[in-house]
Amino acid sequence: MIHTNNPGYGQGEHAIASDGILVESAMQFAARLRAHFASPGYTPPLLPAAALEVHALTREPDVDAAKVVEVMRKDPMLAGRVLKIAQSAAFAPVGAITSLQDAVVRLGLRNLSEIAWEVSLNTRVFRSQAYSEPMEMVRRHSTVCAHLARMVSSFTSIASEYAFLCGLLHDIGMAAALIVLGEQKKTAASFAPSLLGIALQQCHQEASAVVAGLWKLPVDVQLVLGHHHDVVIDGLVHPLAAVVAVAEDLTRDLGLGIVLYGHDCDVTSDSALAHARNALGFDQARVDKLGQEARRLISTLERGAIIGAATPEDRSKIRRSNR
Repeated sequence: MIHTNNPGYGQGEHAIASDGILVESAMQFAARLRAHFASPGYTPPLLPAAALEVHALTREPDVDAAKVVEVMRKDPMLAGRVLKIAQSAAFAPVGAITSLQDAVVRLGLRNLSEIAWEVSLNTRVFRSQAYSEPMEMVRRHSTVCAHLARMVSSFTSIASEYAFLCGLLHDIGMAAALIVLGEQKKTAASFAPSLLGIALQQCHQEASAVVAGLWKLPVDVQLVLGHHHDVVIDGLVHPLAAVVAVAEDLTRDLGLGIVLYGHDCDVTSDSALAHARNALGFDQARVDKLGQEARRLISTLERGAIIGAATPEDRSKIRRSNR
């Protein structure tokens, strides 16, 4: 179990309700969520076998592309997504893509692994009937953060194959919590919606690490997910946690943060962001450059329908909360 002891965690530039009873109730609510995730009986959302097989195959040296194609054929949704992306403007095809084999060659194994994870989470994990709107906000935020984490990583000397994955999964604890609450809503008494954002802010880092552990993801990924806001592990800034923190801040600047019932529940403190940028060697000029690149990238993603575009009202609301 990963616990966050950093006193600066959660102290971003946002207003928590002045009503002490509300805050105390939210803390109790968060504690119940933590206990649920820590219980031996907790089962995380299931990931499709095809996506896990693709991920494993792409990590093998000299893997045969035909094996990857064979696995993808088991999951029509994954295969369809791969074909669509391979034919998109983002990969500037010089010829027609007529088969999965062509798509695998065009995209490359690294991209295939990322696509497999993205499809799995977007179609199977980021789903909740009871909390469809909050879940869609988490899904869109996480997808954008994944692409921006890969972009931020490219501006560093970090040769990390996990930047996209950590960006995509950093808030999986929020998604898992919404799934749990949606299931409990059928039988348990309802709670005040105003508690949700505050409670998720307090417990989602730890929950993300727990889910990653139960999925048996690499230990380094588990650590990063559990520290993507405070970025410090064993007294040192973890470079990949710093990448995710910077990418998430860019995502929020684009109006694609996570604001639930008026509460920005996914904010990193100014001091932690400063530590992250310093550890990555980003001065203000580089930060400004990243912002420009992020805007261009998000425009490309929206044109290619890789993410769902946020409405102007959504973006305005989130930007106001960031001030």
